[in-house]
Amino acid sequence: MSKSKISISSNVLFGKPLIQGTRISVEQILGCLSEGWTHAKIKKEFGLSNGDVKACIDFAYHSVSRTHFVNTSGKAYA
Repeated sequence: MSKSKISISSNVLFGKPLIQGTRISVEQILGCLSEGWTHAKIKKEFGLSNGDVKACIDFAYHSVSRTHFVNTSGKAYA
């Protein structure tokens, strides 16, 4: 994982994980990807590198892989 590219500070964006040196959150990048944006569009719109986008994906992957989820509602997640 590209730990050095992602930073977390309770003083910036309420502690959301950010691409280091920016105010661009991992959440923003994942949202764009989920809306169908390409890496090229994300890089152009936010002025990021391939490594920045990959660091967001890696951070999300590692965060989810370490989390245990319990579905107490019995409903499927969309």
